[in-house]
Amino acid sequence: MDDAIQPDARPTVADEVDWTGQVLGEFRVLHRLGRGGMGQVYLAEQTNLKRKVALKLLHPEMAGNERSLLRFKAEAENVARATHANIVQIYTIGQANGVNYIALEYVEGRNLREFIEKKGTPELPLGLHVMSQVAAALQRASELGIIHRDVKPENILLTKKGEVKVADFGLSRCFAEEAQQSITQSQVSMGTPLYMSPEQVERKTVDTRTDIYSFGVTCYHMFAGTPPFRGNSPIEVAYQHVHKEPVPLEEVRPDLPVELCAIIRRMMAKKPEDRYQTAREILGDINALREALNLGSLAAISISSSFIGSASDGLRGAATAPWVEPRAHSPRSMRGLLLGVVALALLLGVAVGWYQNYRAALAVEQPHGKGNPRPDDPARDKKVVSTKEREKELQQRVQEHLNPEDMPFVHAGLKHCIDLGHFYLKLHRLDDADRFFRDISKPERKIPSYRLLGRLGHAVVLAFKDESEGSNKEFLALFADIEKIAPRIGPVPKALRPTKKEMAARKDEIEAYRLLWKDNPSMREMVAKALNHNHANDPARFPARLDRYRFPPRANVKALVGP
Repeated sequence: MDDAIQPDARPTVADEVDWTGQVLGEFRVLHRLGRGGMGQVYLAEQTNLKRKVALKLLHPEMAGNERSLLRFKAEAENVARATHANIVQIYTIGQANGVNYIALEYVEGRNLREFIEKKGTPELPLGLHVMSQVAAALQRASELGIIHRDVKPENILLTKKGEVKVADFGLSRCFAEEAQQSITQSQVSMGTPLYMSPEQVERKTVDTRTDIYSFGVTCYHMFAGTPPFRGNSPIEVAYQHVHKEPVPLEEVRPDLPVELCAIIRRMMAKKPEDRYQTAREILGDINALREALNLGSLAAISISSSFIGSASDGLRGAATAPWVEPRAHSPRSMRGLLLGVVALALLLGVAVGWYQNYRAALAVEQPHGKGNPRPDDPARDKKVVSTKEREKELQQRVQEHLNPEDMPFVHAGLKHCIDLGHFYLKLHRLDDADRFFRDISKPERKIPSYRLLGRLGHAVVLAFKDESEGSNKEFLALFADIEKIAPRIGPVPKALRPTKKEMAARKDEIEAYRLLWKDNPSMREMVAKALNHNHANDPARFPARLDRYRFPPRANVKALVGP
């Protein structure tokens, strides 16, 4: 998993011994997987634990440098602390028969570069899945003060189970500094030129934000099919990282959500202070985008075994290649890549499943009639793959249900309205959200629950615009109205139950309250987030009367009495 492991590379004199079939300490060597800048890599069995491991045998010239070896061991011990599902685990380091080795988790899979070369750019759900897991790995490492320094597709491994693992956290640098390698050489341990950060090029102090830059370049490559910068030499590529802006990803892939392109663009900012400051922030924006697109959880993605390969060559996917000039894709070849992506999606079974599930969840099996949309509307069969299309789809559904006459369609329409409101809020499109909420709260709207949603939504928007005073005022007025009818909902004492006359007079309000507040916990969660935001902004002036609404409903618990 170190830089430049090449299965067919010509061995050096110092590295020509084949350890296949021999025993090194507690490891029985099975066969060689490849060679790299740090030495040979073998598949081995740890005999006392009966498990397969990737065994790296350090090149004798590197192991002979005592200072570098000590630093390597210290770095390996540090990285070994980073136990995480998305990080290739270091098991042990040791020496046997005069050979220094490091035993790592054996990952049966291929790396992201091979995936792109063989299958083309991944579908959006899979791409976001990869981004989320890599970001989780980088976040865990940063919490322990570990900097990767060489994030690139070759160090991102995909398993048959759909897991993503990041390899080679900071190990190769231990020898690079002693060797005083520079970016004019073909192999650069301080960072691969195609993905290295501007501060690495300029040999400045680096922190976790250098990994965020390299991760952004890797994501650009993953979705565009080629790295953002190319050149005839490593130094030419490195120069562009410092001085040039890439072609905007939204121009290369106009089908991608503009919000995703913005995330990657921010990751690739030239100045570290302009990037995301932590991988956790990236995770938050990815999750918000995924929710806005209704992608849901992708933890169960399974990657075709026909692509991943067998265990015998699994670690070969963890190998990284030396710097080479990437192939430029012509428009025709790019179309071929995109067609390949569609074929891949069919194999994976994930590209359209999320959308089909969404449609099924919204289906209302009622005959269509006056004021109600047709359930078999062809527009519902349109595949949503971008935020623009998702927004259009939600707007269409809301429009279809603005004036429903049958109660099942009121329920469905309210859900669509909530979905569209959440869509805008999750993408922080507050002006769009406010326009929508104000529109459905107009007095001429016939459906009381829509009007109530509009009022609540407007108060939420004010909160996230940091207009805490105005937001709290709106919430106080709203809850004053709600509390007038709340005691009349659910199993209350007989003496407090409303008369038939009272029920008749306020039935629309009671129904609106029940539909929106009782039957939609997500609405209460949204309100709770807004109120907590107001409280954080100005705790001293936060109305005590609103405290009870700051806590969202517990899962699977429906309030029976009161708001």
